[in-house]
Amino acid sequence: MDLATRDHKIIQLKAELENRKKLLCMKRRQLKTNVRENHFLKDVVDDYDTYNKHIISQKEKQVVFLQMLNQYIDNINQDLSLTNNQLQNSKHDQREILKEITYLKNELDDLVKTTDEDINSNSIIDE
Repeated sequence: MDLATRDHKIIQLKAELENRKKLLCMKRRQLKTNVRENHFLKDVVDDYDTYNKHIISQKEKQVVFLQMLNQYIDNINQDLSLTNNQLQNSKHDQREILKEITYLKNELDDLVKTTDEDINSNSIIDE
């Protein structure tokens, strides 16, 4: 199944879910209206209200959990940002150290080269 087909199917399912939610709300209102006329429906309405309260409670818990999760992710992002800044500073320091190492190696090479040239020039003079 390609992505476009899958996305289209998801959109259709979301629309169907929304339609069913609207239908349930409409039926609930209708049931509450009918309970005035038929007292036997009172138990059905009470059961439906209990179920509805349970669903609302679950949704509220999900919202609280997702808010906590969001806060946790924000905290991690802040820590990563701080860590990223520290990493950038460390990389900068590392580059400076590598420059200094390169400079010292070049100086050492120059010293060794100069010393070798001095030795070679002394040997030519001795001949």
